[in-house]
Order: sequence, then structure tokens, then C-alpha cells
Amino acid sequence: MKKKKQNILGTVVCCLLGLLMVAACTATAEPQEKPSLNNLEKYTQGSGKLAFAAQKRTESDLDIYLLDLKNDTLEKLTIYDGPDIAPSLSMDGERLVYAADMDGTYDIYLQDVPDGAPEPLAFVNTDESEPRFSPNGKTIVYQSEQYGDYDIFTIRASGGKSKVLTELDSQETQASWSPNGKRLVFVSDRDGDFEIFLMDSDGDNVEQLTDNVDYDAAPVWSPDGDSIAFISKRGERFQLYLMDLESGNEEQLTDFPSTVHSPAWSPDGEAIAFISDQIGSSRILVKELESGALYLISDEYAKYAGLSWVP
Repeated sequence: MKKKKQNILGTVVCCLLGLLMVAACTATAEPQEKPSLNNLEKYTQGSGKLAFAAQKRTESDLDIYLLDLKNDTLEKLTIYDGPDIAPSLSMDGERLVYAADMDGTYDIYLQDVPDGAPEPLAFVNTDESEPRFSPNGKTIVYQSEQYGDYDIFTIRASGGKSKVLTELDSQETQASWSPNGKRLVFVSDRDGDFEIFLMDSDGDNVEQLTDNVDYDAAPVWSPDGDSIAFISKRGERFQLYLMDLESGNEEQLTDFPSTVHSPAWSPDGEAIAFISDQIGSSRILVKELESGALYLISDEYAKYAGLSWVP
């Protein structure tokens, strides 16, 4: 039975656009005494490739860029009109899947890296976003509102018919794969507020991870499968948290005068990159977990949205 569409502006739109609207709203509060994010040292010890969506200060649209961290080289991957968001690279770095608004709704597109033409993968005339490659690159998970509310779907990277994993009268968003590809972590408001859940890759065996009155979002699995990084608004702004899956213990990793979103693990699991948004500034930062050191990756663009870090 087709579900009734709910008025979810201000919540799901935040999920759809990588929490850009949340960042804009929460950044208006007066800064408290927080660590300074100015004059951070440039991150030079990283490796792998980092894809991100960004808007140049002289342009109105977001495009997707690819940063080679080892060689410090940058390539622009998307060149078409309309905003491109939520990039996800295959583990070999040879393919990119993302959401683009080319005709009034966000749809899922797939292209070869660095200069392949975009090919529509999921196209049903309703908003679709947050695509993620499975670890083996054969399947893509994404969110779509084709049944009224956002639900989580999978589709073969080679194309074909999509499969819905959640079909509820609630918002099911921001799914991310476990390292072995057998499970998914995702966000749902099925209990009245946005919490983090786990399920098998076929939608079975749902398990709730967080249970509080706060807004939890953007969960991503660590490369070793032991932890999940996520953001939560437990004060004025979203900050970065880490959950140990065995114990359920949580650790707050940031306490900034800015909104934090779009976490992405380094391929070796030793650091987490994320976007920090504040009035008049947006930047990609990275935090080393063992030392706690914080570094700058990029601050040359007006706005950032979505990260994907692969070897």
C-alpha cells in the first residue's frame, strides 16, 4: 500500500543534502568557548583518495572533486549544471556514485573516474540520495522517497531493478555498509526521533543502537568493523561521536563552535575526516584517533557536502 507523504522539511532535507541546512541553521548561535579551528596545520601524512562535494566561492552549484592525499593533487569530477552531492567512491577508486539534481529532483548517477560521463542508475522522478558502494563494488545502497517517505534501497552497480529494504511510515536514511558487506547501519525516526540502527544487507534483523532524545545521524562503519562514527546534536550543534559496537560505549570526539557533519574514516581506520561549518567558513578537517591531533584538509571552497575516503 502506498504510504502517505509526510511534511518532513527541516529534517529529511537535512539528511538529503548532507546536513547542509542543519549546518546553516545551527551556525547562527553565538559561539561558546570552544577550541579554535583557525591556523590548523595542513594534513600531509594521509594517503588514499578523498572525494567531496564543494561549491566554489564564485559559483552557485556544488560539484564533486577528487583529492589525492599522497600527491596533493585535485581533480574536478563533475561538470554539468545543477548541484552534485553525496559522493561515494568504489574501493578501487575507479568509479563514483553520487546524487545530482539535473531536472528538478535528485537522482543517482554512476560514472568512471576521472572523466567518465554520468549514467543514471536509479531514476524514478522522486528524490534519491546518499548512495554508497558496497565494499566489493557490486551493490549500491541509497535512500529514495518513491513510496512517500524516505526508505532504503539497494541496486546492482551494473543496473537493474532496485530492492526496497525498509518500507515503513517513517524516514529511513543514510545507510552505510559494514566492512564485510553483510550489514548496514542507518538512521531512522521510527521511534519518534532520529536514532541509529543496524540491519542485515537484505533488510532483516534490525537492531537499534542509539536511544535518546537527541538527533543522531550520518553513521559510518570503521574499517575494522569494531566502531561506528556518527554525529549527534546533544547541544547547540552537531558534533562527532564514536561508538564501540561490542560495549555500546560512546565517546565525543569534537566540541567545536561549529556544526560537524559528513564523517568519513581513513582507509587504515586511524583517523576520521569530517566537515566543519560555521558562519562564513566551511572546511574539511581530520582527527587522528590515537593522538587526538586535528588537521586541515581543505578550506578553499565556500561550502562542502559529503565525503568518501578510499585507499
